[in-house]
Amino acid sequence: MRKICVVTANRADYSRVKSVLQAIQLHPNLELQLVVAGSHLVDHYGMTVREIEKDGFPISAKVHMEFYGNEPTVMAKSTGLAIIEFATIFNNLKPDIVVALVDRYENFASAVASAMMNIPTAHTQGGEATGTIDESLRHAMTKLAHIHFPSTENAKERIIKMGEDPRYVFNVGCPATDILLSAPKWGMEEVTRYLREKIIKEHNWDFNHSKPHFLVIHHPVTTEFGSGIHQVQETLKALLKFNHQIFMLWPNIDAGTDDISRGIRIFKIENPDFPFYILKHMPHEIFVNILRHSVCMVGNSSGGIRESCYFGVPVVNIGTRQQNRERGENVLDAGYNAEEIAEAVERQLNHGKYEPEFVYGDGSAGKKIAEILANIDIRNIIQKKIQY
Repeated sequence: MRKICVVTANRADYSRVKSVLQAIQLHPNLELQLVVAGSHLVDHYGMTVREIEKDGFPISAKVHMEFYGNEPTVMAKSTGLAIIEFATIFNNLKPDIVVALVDRYENFASAVASAMMNIPTAHTQGGEATGTIDESLRHAMTKLAHIHFPSTENAKERIIKMGEDPRYVFNVGCPATDILLSAPKWGMEEVTRYLREKIIKEHNWDFNHSKPHFLVIHHPVTTEFGSGIHQVQETLKALLKFNHQIFMLWPNIDAGTDDISRGIRIFKIENPDFPFYILKHMPHEIFVNILRHSVCMVGNSSGGIRESCYFGVPVVNIGTRQQNRERGENVLDAGYNAEEIAEAVERQLNHGKYEPEFVYGDGSAGKKIAEILANIDIRNIIQKKIQY
């Protein structure tokens, strides 16, 4: 039986690999080794390891790798510690293949460790184009990996242009789409009830499910470190104009997150009566339904590009974090300026829902990846050779 080690380090990449974990578990010729790391194990970010345990996945190892602090130096040091820890874990687990996810620094560390230990390494969602440090890490992971699972045909072509062997590049779609399309369809009354009972637990929580809401996610841009407060305050200032309820998800753990968090708190203090609801974390089925019913999603999360198109939700994508990423017709771009953002939001509200577009696969990525992992010949795969 072939042992497949998968590393997940945050709430976003877990949603992008959950269907792969399920498919590996169900495959008769595969054994899942799940390593949980990074912000999954940090209470400030919701201790999302509990969601993984609730989903029934056995955890083979946990990696505490995050240094305290919120600067690029700390992110670099956390990456170094993670390489050390992953090397130890891979040496103990002895996987046949390591699956490194997406473009995060935590997963970059896993790809460095596995590649240097001559373990065949598979990479998901390579070949895409975006902003921030993720762009550099993603392409570096492509060169470290031996097997590639891009989400679109354009991404597949970029990977091949980078000199990777076409025999090992498979356009399977995005595994997050699998979970997205299989999520239960709840109305906002049901979502509100769940949040009140399971997440918020505040008697005076006054979200009105019959009124419209925005979904706002604004992460730090690591290549624009120091600008986070201004960026998120311009976003929230723009939304004041509309007086719609706002669901805002806490930013990720990247360098600059404290600035974003501070900007959110300042807005909350300065606008105490504004219908503004902040969540550290929400289960994926809740996220999907809040997104589905949003009149507009605003911010710089990849969810506004990758997931929103399947529901035709209008999106205002702010700044450079998602620049050049493939997207549907439902996305409008705006800079870090409140007036520009408000104008784009107004255009989206006037337009309303778009026709759904299946940009990142059809919901079958997990099964495809598991089948390839089970059958691909890895006997002579370690020594890579550039193909041009």
